Amino acid sequence: MQNKRKLHKHLLLIYIIYCAALTVGFLASFVPGFSRGWQSAQSSMAREELQGKRTYYVSAQLLNDGRGDLPIAGLSENVAADIDRLQLHVSVPEEYTPGNIFKVLANSSWAYLMLAVSGCSYLAIFVLIALIINSLRKSIRDEQPIRHSNIARTRAIGILILAAELCQATMQYINNREAAELLAGTSYEVALCFPIDYWNLIDVILFLFMAEVFSIGTQLSEEQKLTI
Repeated sequence: MQNKRKLHKHLLLIYIIYCAALTVGFLASFVPGFSRGWQSAQSSMAREELQGKRTYYVSAQLLNDGRGDLPIAGLSENVAADIDRLQLHVSVPEEYTPGNIFKVLANSSWAYLMLAVSGCSYLAIFVLIALIINSLRKSIRDEQPIRHSNIARTRAIGILILAAELCQATMQYINNREAAELLAGTSYEVALCFPIDYWNLIDVILFLFMAEVFSIGTQLSEEQKLTI
């Protein structure tokens, strides 16, 4: 009983820290960045509409042998700087319309869609993790086996991580293709690859493995109750 109380307190502490970290991260990082980006986008769109133009952004990873020296005024002679990632702001002579208003990334609505799906996936992951921690805390407090819903939630987290990674890789590939066309004929060469982060794939495997551990633990708990 003493061990269960201690474990319950540990899970409660983890739950509080997790919620606090999400709150601080949201208030300190997301809100200011979103506010600055929104205001900048509004002023930029208003100015471009007067000029009959619209702007889209392209971000791409450069190849190691295609990097160029970056001149910086006042930089010491014994310090060299080169470009690893390039971000381009492209203005095109056309007005904003319902058909192109979402083409803010790589001049492609698909890139924007991939970004939105990826963001929604991570938001769902945060919610599911909070639900799992809270459910485990309640199970220990009430001396009940792990709920079956946590198994499905853990599997869902693995699937959502995979979906977010594929969306981000697709979005970056679209950016790379657009950047390659824009930089054609220059000294910069873009890495034309499908940039999968394999550490995220390992996270997918770990969460699917955790789901199986939860499933086995639940079955053993139920069998033990039936035996008693």
